[in-house]
Amino acid sequence: MDGQILAQSLVTLKGTELRMVYALFLKTNIGHLLSSKTKDVLSRLSKEESDNFTYHLEQEVKKLNNVEDHVLQVDLFLEITKLLKLRGTKYTLAKEMEDQCYVITREVYQQLLKQDKEFKVFVDKELHSSELQQMVKYQMSKVFNELDYSIHDFDTKDQMKFASQVNDYLQSLPEEQQAKIKEKLGIDDLTDEMVSKAIATSGTSIVFAIIVEISGFAFYTTATSIIASFSGFFGITLPFGVYTGLTSTIAVLANPLFIAPILLGGGALLFNHQNKSLKRKLLPIIVMQITLPFMSQRGDEVSFEFFKAEWNQRFQKYNKLHAELEIADVAEQKLKGNISKTYEQISNLQSQINNVEQQIGEEKQQIYFALKTINLEELEINDAFRKNREEYKSIKNRLHNLQHGKKVNCVNDGIFKKIGNTFSNFASSLDIKEEEKKVAVCLNKMVQDVLDSTSSFKQKEREKIEAGMMQLIELRQSKDEKMNYKNSLVSALGQVNQDQRRLKQEIKTMAKQNYGLEHINTSSQELQLVSEKR
Repeated sequence: MDGQILAQSLVTLKGTELRMVYALFLKTNIGHLLSSKTKDVLSRLSKEESDNFTYHLEQEVKKLNNVEDHVLQVDLFLEITKLLKLRGTKYTLAKEMEDQCYVITREVYQQLLKQDKEFKVFVDKELHSSELQQMVKYQMSKVFNELDYSIHDFDTKDQMKFASQVNDYLQSLPEEQQAKIKEKLGIDDLTDEMVSKAIATSGTSIVFAIIVEISGFAFYTTATSIIASFSGFFGITLPFGVYTGLTSTIAVLANPLFIAPILLGGGALLFNHQNKSLKRKLLPIIVMQITLPFMSQRGDEVSFEFFKAEWNQRFQKYNKLHAELEIADVAEQKLKGNISKTYEQISNLQSQINNVEQQIGEEKQQIYFALKTINLEELEINDAFRKNREEYKSIKNRLHNLQHGKKVNCVNDGIFKKIGNTFSNFASSLDIKEEEKKVAVCLNKMVQDVLDSTSSFKQKEREKIEAGMMQLIELRQSKDEKMNYKNSLVSALGQVNQDQRRLKQEIKTMAKQNYGLEHINTSSQELQLVSEKR
């Protein structure tokens, strides 16, 4: 039942009450608290009254005025589950949200038992109440206890006015409940004077506790309204919805033992740790502030439609991003496969090109060696061949002369003559090598002349080379086409990789902003087990 109440309370929390709870829980950190407390101290030194923490909250509330209620409800709900490190689930059904709220209630309840010894004592006296009711009653009892210290500062007129407002509520109750309250308070009649006397004798906290016990949680609305009307006496400037439990929270946070670690240093890690600690301390009060308006004024039909629609919109967007990422991943694998296949095709084409070039080279070598050994004068190829043949003959003559012009050392030659012959022969060797290079160049020119001709000389080899050249043109064209195709694939892969990075970042951002999305489809069994235990 507690989970159902918390879920219904959340989706019915609206307006300023919702925004103040949101601002307190999501827009407040240790820095704001320290800054506000410091400013308050400085204000008191200058004898000026101020409440900078309240001002901070009110400013944050103003910033939220243009945000729709259901957006804030979902954000608040997810932030609570995040702080408690609960596994996320789909909230497309009311029951799914109620089951998660049941887990929230249990976790916060156990946490409050650990962090507040007074609550454990209180629980032992409230075993007839549910865990959620115990937390609400405890927090409100702390507020009422604080009134006991302030009510004595009222003058007689204000005390009577305060009692009159309480009595107005009592008069609205059924006679049966009025009778029980009179019996519990030990008074004969419900008059302003009698109620004022009961408050003065027993204390505000006792009187209010009795009224709640008999009339139910509806009195909390009246009580907080009365307190708000006397806010000047209690130093309260916050709107009605925020007062509940806030004074005790500020008292805890302002405690030197709580703030000291921050003031002593420790950097960002300690700062973040203390912020989480602050939120954990706020959780019981946040749960109370969410549920109290609903528990006090139940009756209207509760609809989860706006909450579910908001969640489902985020959930669908998250799924869409994942679907787009899956498509991009498939496209990436396909592109990589095509690129690999195309690289292989390019490599095969290059191998074929190398083979054909080698075959052409071998055929040219046959013509080359044939020209080198044949009587060139017998060949009639073309004019270019004749010209190159004459140059070839001239080079060969020079080469012959150089080779036969080397000097040979005799036995009787002197040392200086031998040295001179050596230097002369060395120079001749260089000249010979140079002429041999020219011979090779000239022969290659004549090979090309043969290829350019229609002569019958080496026609078979020439035809093979021509066929090979045609094949090379086709192979190189195919290779160029494959290279262009490969480049287009690489470009497309770059775009896909860019889309993947963008989608992953958007998914990461969405998961960070909407805690639990990353758990979906992996956590349903856990909440199902909790539901079955209920």
